[in-house]
This record gives sequence, C-alpha cells and structure tokens, in this order.
Amino acid sequence: MFAIASILLGLCSCHAPIPTIAVIPPVTGTLLWETMHGGAAGEARRHHLHLYWNAPTEEGDTQKQIGFLERALNRHYAGIVLVPDETFAFRTPVQHAIDKSIPVVVINNELGLPSERYLSYVLNDEVEGGKLAARRVAAILHGKGSIAILGTNPHLQSLHKRELSLERTLATEFPQIHIAVRKLGDMSVPHEQQAAEQLFDAAHPVDAIVALTTTSMRGAYYARIETQRSRSIPIVGFDQERLPAIKAGEIDSIVIQNTFDIGRIALDNIAAQRKGNPVAERVYVKPILLTRANFDSPQLKHITLYPMFPWSEQ
Repeated sequence: MFAIASILLGLCSCHAPIPTIAVIPPVTGTLLWETMHGGAAGEARRHHLHLYWNAPTEEGDTQKQIGFLERALNRHYAGIVLVPDETFAFRTPVQHAIDKSIPVVVINNELGLPSERYLSYVLNDEVEGGKLAARRVAAILHGKGSIAILGTNPHLQSLHKRELSLERTLATEFPQIHIAVRKLGDMSVPHEQQAAEQLFDAAHPVDAIVALTTTSMRGAYYARIETQRSRSIPIVGFDQERLPAIKAGEIDSIVIQNTFDIGRIALDNIAAQRKGNPVAERVYVKPILLTRANFDSPQLKHITLYPMFPWSEQ
C-alpha cells in the first residue's frame, strides 16, 4: 500500500504546474529592458520558474501597465517583478499584491511603500549614475562651460535622484560648469527633438547636453543629425538607447544600466521570498559609463546586445 501511495505521489509531483512569475517593464522591445529579460530568464530557469513577460508597446502607457499587473493578480501568479513608469499610480495595485501575500520586486523606482515580507526593491544606483555623467561632462569641457539638461521629470523619483546627483556633483566638484537650461521631459520623441533643436539654434548655444532619459536622448540625437551647427555640441545620455551612435561619434557617451544583473537579482529575490527566506530590502546596482573606448568590451556584451534565449523561457 505504501509503495502504491509513493508512486501516485511521484506521478502527481511530475505533473505539478511550474510557478509563473510576471515580469512587467514599462515598454517592450527596447534594449534597456530586453537585457533585463535575459537576466531574469536565466535565473528563472535555475529556480524552475516560468516567466510571463508583458508590457505596453509605447512608453508612458501607465494604465496598460497597471492592467498587466492586475491580470497577474487575477491569475494568481507566484510572484511579480515590476518596473513602474510612475511612482504614485502604482502604490495601490502593488499594495493589493502584497495583501494577497504575492512576492513583489519593484525595480528602479521606490514607490514610498516600505520593504516587508513580500516587497523588496532592486534599484539602479542613480546617485552613481549622476556622478558618472557629471564627471564625463567635466572631462569633455575641461572643467569649464555651460550645459543643458533635457528630460527632467519630478513625478519619477528615480529620475529626480539622477538629476539631483548630477547637479550636486557639478556644483561641488566642478563649480565652473553651470547649468544654463533645464527642459521638462515627456514620452514624445518629436517634442524632445524640438526642445533640443531650440538649444542648437540659440544665438549662444550651450557647450554640452545631458539627456536624462532614452526619449530625451533620442530627441537630442535626431536634432543633432538634422542641425549641422549642433555637431560641436557633445551629448551625454542615459540608459541603453542609440548605442551605435557612440561609435559614430554622434553621441559622446551613455550611462547604461546593468539591467541584466537587475533582472537576475529580482528573480533570485522572488525565489527566496517564495520559500520564506529573507532578502535585502534594497539592492543598488551600479551603472556603467559606455564610451568609444570600452564600447566593444566583452565584459559589457550582456548589457549592450539583445539577449538570445528560447521562446519557451519567455
């Protein structure tokens, strides 16, 4: 009788469903988040978990992203990894997940919800990113000149930290570099391009541009290639976007996130939380300054190229 029960138990365990983890970035199809997909997929395979990967097709579609989160809750997924594109709008739906004892890892944007048994954060180190950008600008300008900052957004806490770190580093380490222009950003590339073109066409243009977001960097890049007098104004950007333009000399450098490690750590947190094991409340992952000098470094390929993995791991 014991032998029969053991066989039946073994048969049941063989057919047990694989737990599904929802991974919801703010947008699909971008290098910034597809590298996170690669890191998450590898860690999910190691922990015998399945990924449900979905996101809006356009940046800034907060309601659609919330819809994917609510779908994951309704389907009783085993965990959620979320990259919210706003701070305040996601507090309530994330709290609903926590109330249902679903482990949640929030990436790159602290929501104002305290870490607890079912909530942890994996964050790009925005303070370090701001310092890297400031010091790169200072090196380009030899410690003296004026800059414009594009893509500011007071509604996104992580971006505000990035901007504040940039400004503080310039003020304390390079006081002869002053910020002449700040431009509020949005999710429209044409709007960002227009803002950059106004800078390039000014009677007294700035000496360098810092683009805080992928959208503002794309806008500045398009403005540069269409405005000949902008050729001498270097652009320092953030996040994985228009990377080949670095090799072409059209963008000086980009502070890139190590989203591969961010995805890997997030899935590892979910696996630990599901087992009741403690995890760090916050993990900060340092960004990297990508320039022509280190563009082809083998150590950076996992975050500068689109990952390749079987669709069964999506």
